[in-house]
Amino acid sequence: MHISSPVTPYPAHPPRATHLITTARAAAKTAVCLFKVFPMLPSRPLDWVTPHPVVERLRYRTSHGDAEGDLYGPSSPGPHPGVVVCLGVVPFGVDHPQVPRLGEALARSGFAALLYWSPAMRDFRLDPADVEDIASAYEALLAQPDIDAARSGLLGTCVGGAFALMGATSPRIRERVTFVSAYAPYASMWTLARDIASASRCRDGIREPWTVDRLTRKVYVHSVTALIEAHEAERLRDACAERDGQPDIAGLSEVGQAVLPLLTALDPDEAEDALQHLPGSLRERLSAMSPTTYLRDLRARSSCCCMIAMTRWSQSASLDTCGIRSPAMAGCITRSSLSSSISTRRRATRHRSPSRASSSVSHAPCIRSSSRPRRRSCA
Repeated sequence: MHISSPVTPYPAHPPRATHLITTARAAAKTAVCLFKVFPMLPSRPLDWVTPHPVVERLRYRTSHGDAEGDLYGPSSPGPHPGVVVCLGVVPFGVDHPQVPRLGEALARSGFAALLYWSPAMRDFRLDPADVEDIASAYEALLAQPDIDAARSGLLGTCVGGAFALMGATSPRIRERVTFVSAYAPYASMWTLARDIASASRCRDGIREPWTVDRLTRKVYVHSVTALIEAHEAERLRDACAERDGQPDIAGLSEVGQAVLPLLTALDPDEAEDALQHLPGSLRERLSAMSPTTYLRDLRARSSCCCMIAMTRWSQSASLDTCGIRSPAMAGCITRSSLSSSISTRRRATRHRSPSRASSSVSHAPCIRSSSRPRRRSCA
């Protein structure tokens, strides 16, 4: 009798081959997305070999009532990885052709992309309520039958990237967020406010002048006056639209008087002192809009801030010594990035004030002064 030995099935692809195939597939999808996002690139041939995008309106509940967002998805059968795209502060409206172009690019790359528009950011201000509203949008996306929750996450650019990082830590969704991609987010509203108020930035340990663009200035002024009575906030916004103005505003409330110095020309130390003398509600608001406050609760398996990857080890980082390069709060895509080295202990921040525990922010290297800056050491 001939007894044949059992045959061990050989895997279809060795582990290394599988890795190479996966990497090549990811690179191809990335190339499709980049070619479709940027209108100056020749991308029409890609339309012949990628699934045509399908667009629908998705309704979900937020802190300010019902909201609707455009959901871009591939026409091919699912399930597809989903992504909530936090658009941030943009100088153009929702009907600008670049907005659907982004959604279509992600759809042709295989993603189902829900575009999140913040009512506050469309009003040129930042609001911590967006953190949980982004979580609501993500919950609504995962509830769709053709979404693969195991491959879904969040994406944001500039301030949208900062809020994507914060939204990913919401207890409602953080265990179901697979990835977070933040392109050029800011790290801390404390240091960002100091840098805008002082028109300076810290780069490589040296403080240098920084020309704050108008959109950045507008969002900053609107954000720090958000808790003031509407008529008083409007007076401050009109009088302090430019940093170098000399506002003479009588009859301000106690909160208005505390905010006013931050809207004038200060040096970094004066700006730091003015921040420390803000009312408690405004101080809490700044911390509530700072990604450094939230990152220890990040559960995403892959979290990327432009040029650096922050995986699960970032949960234990205290973030009190970060070298961060971030663009100004203009909600446009720039070449600058957030690149941080996070290497300190969590307990180090427990006894520090919010502004000192926050990371140091240096702004976009593409923003230059007209003359050679006089440098000083950063505090």
